[in-house]
Amino acid sequence: MPFAVILPKSLPNLEDFRSCPLFFLAGPILGADDWQAEMTEILKQMTGGDCLVVNPSRYPPEHPLYAHRLDGSGDFFDSQTLWERHYLTAAGEAWPLGCILFWLREESRERPRTDGEPYARDTRGEIGEWRWRLKMNPQARVVMGAEPNFPGLSVIRKINEDAVPGKLPILPSMEAVARRAVSLALNPR
Repeated sequence: MPFAVILPKSLPNLEDFRSCPLFFLAGPILGADDWQAEMTEILKQMTGGDCLVVNPSRYPPEHPLYAHRLDGSGDFFDSQTLWERHYLTAAGEAWPLGCILFWLREESRERPRTDGEPYARDTRGEIGEWRWRLKMNPQARVVMGAEPNFPGLSVIRKINEDAVPGKLPILPSMEAVARRAVSLALNPR
């Protein structure tokens, strides 16, 4: 199968892709640099281009990844939040070969969040939900990594270890996160 990207709020027909690993890129968007494009390229290389990447970034048509998007219904989901929850569940639990990749990128110095909301606000909620899901379902497929100065990283690390000991370590690089995600996705327990 060829490489493809699913962008908000598309709901493409994925039946022809059931044998492909499905990766959801979870982490800050507003105020972060475009780490999603970087992670997508790493996943593409590690899978030999045989993967689907769900990317919640709202890329314009001139973005290089836009050309790889799968078309589909764009009005099925009432909000991007519902779209994200659908694909988070698919990648983490429902899709035969999949994984959620949390990458906690530091806030951009050049383009920080400017809307008055806390950086990585939505990501923190998603981390809490998937930490809980991993606790309830040890078969859930979730990986996490972070840059060293991500705000609150020591708290996230401590809660991960207390809630799911040894199950959700915070890896130090995008490559390590991708490598672990590909391993979990391609070797379901």
